[in-house]
Amino acid sequence: MANTGNAGIDAATLQAAMVQFQDLLAQNEQLLNDLNVYPVPDSDTGSNTLRTLKAGIANTSGHMADVGEFATALATGAAKSALGNSGVILAQYLQGLAQGLAQTETPNQCSPSEWQQALQQAATVARESVLTPAEGTMLTIADAAANVSAQSDFQKYYQDVQIAVRAAVIETQNLLPELVAAEVVDSGALALSFLHDSVALSFGLRVSPLQINSRKPVAVTYSGPTFELMFSVVCSQVIKEEIESKISNLGESIAISGVEPEFKFHIHTNEPDKVIASCENQVEITNIRISELGN
Repeated sequence: MANTGNAGIDAATLQAAMVQFQDLLAQNEQLLNDLNVYPVPDSDTGSNTLRTLKAGIANTSGHMADVGEFATALATGAAKSALGNSGVILAQYLQGLAQGLAQTETPNQCSPSEWQQALQQAATVARESVLTPAEGTMLTIADAAANVSAQSDFQKYYQDVQIAVRAAVIETQNLLPELVAAEVVDSGALALSFLHDSVALSFGLRVSPLQINSRKPVAVTYSGPTFELMFSVVCSQVIKEEIESKISNLGESIAISGVEPEFKFHIHTNEPDKVIASCENQVEITNIRISELGN
């Protein structure tokens, strides 16, 4: 049921918005996959964000006492099962959102100003998860939503958020060479915009689909690393940062999800064995997943 007017966001509203977000990702999974050209044209952004969010929602069963508790369970589940670069960034966006919502004055409800603060924290944590942040991506959308000033009326506030987010999605096609060449918006950016569509819908706003152009039918060349490597570790924040430093010269598109002591690493590399070996003397590496890029 849609919330209205000045009402705050409680756990039930946030749950409904996340279920709607999952539905939008599912409905647009193929579109998101087709648009995926950055950082690798491997056509999996839709699938990765959908599976990451599904894992987050599955982890929220029994966590409906307050909005912060629900958001924390959502983020924890997403981080543990995050897939791909887009999944890791989405998981960390949800982690930042949870950190912000855990600070609400009233545990079972979040005011517009508190929601804006949570969006600002979400944008910060998402950006910190990426070793080399790029504009024209999910991070750009996160900033656009966070920079909208809160109003006392959630509907009016989210009308402004929608305008800012949608403008930012369209602008991505001018911010990265890969997107300019393919004449498309960023797939991950569009995926994250669906989260804000879903919050808007939960407050009774009418949300029409963005008109998105298909990818230009030109050959998409890829000359980057051969493999995508993902793995999990249990360690301190200090060790996590040491691992990040060690692998920084062994690949690109490095992103990390999770919070101490459980982290999940993502890297594009030509030397997955060397990445793993560089970490094994400090921590146990688990949940290793290696896939070929650019196919």
